[in-house]
Amino acid sequence: MTDLKHFDEDHLVLHFYGELDAGAAAQTETHLASCGDCRASYARLQRVMAAVDTLPDSVLPEGFERVTWARLQPSLQRSSGWRSWFVRVPGSLALASAILILVAGAFFAGRLSGTPERADIVTADQMRERVLLADLGEHLDRSQMMLVDLVSAEDGGVLDMSAERRRAGDLVTANRLYRQTADESGEVRVRELLDELERLLVDLAASPDTLSSEDMANVRARIDANGLLFKVRVLSTAVRERQKQMRPRAGQSS
Repeated sequence: MTDLKHFDEDHLVLHFYGELDAGAAAQTETHLASCGDCRASYARLQRVMAAVDTLPDSVLPEGFERVTWARLQPSLQRSSGWRSWFVRVPGSLALASAILILVAGAFFAGRLSGTPERADIVTADQMRERVLLADLGEHLDRSQMMLVDLVSAEDGGVLDMSAERRRAGDLVTANRLYRQTADESGEVRVRELLDELERLLVDLAASPDTLSSEDMANVRARIDANGLLFKVRVLSTAVRERQKQMRPRAGQSS
């Protein structure tokens, strides 16, 4: 909570996804029943997530996965580390997330190139898209889990971050792949989100194995300031919804 009266966005997101323990969930429900401000914030969150259901149903352009994977970089630049981070002033999280949902829809709506959408969808195209969505969905889910662990890490003394360093190193390459694809496709909002996530991952991968409580507080501040966890969840949900839309068509052919 941000104070004794109101829940912040991260707490409401965790409640929305059922990631609070039973006691905290019950306390949250009780608070929402009595607090109009938090209830309104939670209602806005629910509307944002419900908007994912309106994503358009179309396919990625032919050859997308071949061009995408060809851009995979074998090596990464190392950053100067965690202490070089700065915290930007947060904007409207609900508005940013709503915009992100709309852009995510465009990202998966076949508008990644200037070619028109085809009326006929062949099985090979369906399978390629399903593989791409599955890969991106797994990447976003793993990124979410790491962000949740960072936000919920216990304070006190020096923290062992060796496991998080390894996880971040594993995630950086895939994230760079999707960021480059979004950038070259003109999907600015998606690229900005993945770029923000990539900077976090690169800094974590380049950090020492141990961090002080102050350094860890800076990590949380950066995640919280821009609503990074929430925005990654929104894009991940868009991917999952697109995967659900693909399942009924899996056995069709043109």
